[in-house]
Amino acid sequence: MILAGVRKTYGPATVLDVERLSLRSGEVVCLVGENGAGKSTMMGVIAGSVIPDTGKVLLGGQTLEGGTLAAQKMGVAMVSQEFPLVGELSVAENLLLGRRPSNKRWFVDRRAVTSAAQQMLERVGLDVETRRRVNSLSVAQRQMLEIAKAIGRDPRVLILDEPTSALGPRESEHVLQLAKEHAGGGAIVIFVGHRLKEVRDVADRIVVLRNGRVVADLRPKEATERRLVQEMVGKELGEIDEGSAAADAPPVFTARGLETYNFGPVDLEVTPGQVVGVAGLMGSGRSALLHLIMGSRERTGGEMTLGGKPYAPRTTGDAVRAGVGLVPEDRKAQALLLDSPIRWNITLATLRQIAWRGVFLGRGTEKREAADLVRIANVICQTPEQAARSLSGGNQQRMIFGRWIATRPRLLLLDEPTRGVDVGAKAEIYRLIEQQREKGMAIIVASSELEELLNICHRIVVLRHGRVVEDVNRADFSKERIMAGMALGTGTER
Repeated sequence: MILAGVRKTYGPATVLDVERLSLRSGEVVCLVGENGAGKSTMMGVIAGSVIPDTGKVLLGGQTLEGGTLAAQKMGVAMVSQEFPLVGELSVAENLLLGRRPSNKRWFVDRRAVTSAAQQMLERVGLDVETRRRVNSLSVAQRQMLEIAKAIGRDPRVLILDEPTSALGPRESEHVLQLAKEHAGGGAIVIFVGHRLKEVRDVADRIVVLRNGRVVADLRPKEATERRLVQEMVGKELGEIDEGSAAADAPPVFTARGLETYNFGPVDLEVTPGQVVGVAGLMGSGRSALLHLIMGSRERTGGEMTLGGKPYAPRTTGDAVRAGVGLVPEDRKAQALLLDSPIRWNITLATLRQIAWRGVFLGRGTEKREAADLVRIANVICQTPEQAARSLSGGNQQRMIFGRWIATRPRLLLLDEPTRGVDVGAKAEIYRLIEQQREKGMAIIVASSELEELLNICHRIVVLRHGRVVEDVNRADFSKERIMAGMALGTGTER
């Protein structure tokens, strides 16, 4: 299969612009990229549901055109995330929809339908009754049914769009094996996934899209997490723009002799546009430091300043009013109202500002504010009225970012900002951090991922037993030095 000069625009926006991409038989090709990178549009073009403005798709030397039915006749099958199944029909009827075998009198041959459906189910290892209605199946069972339906057509090109997102580990492993087996039979398998381990396990090639263009075509061994994030974001994450941190400007935040129980004393300062990392082993005091600054942990000694003025929050409300925000480590327990709508969650920190005279909150005003914040933070959802619980981990985390971005804080505290999110969401979170520091926001990031801190920070302070044992500028970054400080207490002497 060859995509040649394929271009698609919607209004002034170019969503896909592929000069040339070849997909070979017998390969599993994984597509990765941020939301809006062009993955869905490319899959739609191949499946016939999106008509490109220019260019063509060749399959076995023939031009693929004429819509989805024409694509299916040429051997293209797609498993989408939407599950286009008919809930009131049976499993067998869904599997054979549009191609049910008939007898000599042109009636549907029920026995043949059941037999063919049973074979398709066995092929993917799905144990459900062929007579069972689809609307009674679980989400995972519907996902496997869609895969059975697609593979049952023996397609020359099989497109799998996030096929494991609703599955557990065992089912996911089975789907990866099915993809490999189908490619092993001489087909092309296009796999869109967000779990890096799955992508690397199943792929023969990994194609990275950014802004509608193919920016990298990698072998799995080349596709480290850092490399993928760099390709998706569009810059070398290790090359922080030093000019964005005003090193000579008065510090936004300072701490002198900061102490609490079994922690400190700690000295720290952050200048405008600077990202300061906090590294340390478990129990070193990373989270304690952030909660001290946020006023959610009692301070027993030391002084802090914010914007050149004394800063002594007794509660988190004091910190928020002063211009400090915190994205906590455990978002579900410490930051989210899981069963409340996104609208409530994302406007939580700005209700006083958007309410009339700080008291009366108009529903229309709140809805507009929520819609703006959802767009700014790139939270992927059907509507701001859906429950926060229904979002993926990455979207939940971006929603919390959006909440604090709306307050325009002077100082933003991030505790394990990318824990439990996929590589695409991680790239978008890094982009949000970059956008805010470019606007002059001071940021402190506590993370157990040393590679993450080395990539995004201007300075890294190392904590051990609640004390700073290293304070390393970017020019002096050394993984060995920082790890030695975390484990031994100093990276310069040992």
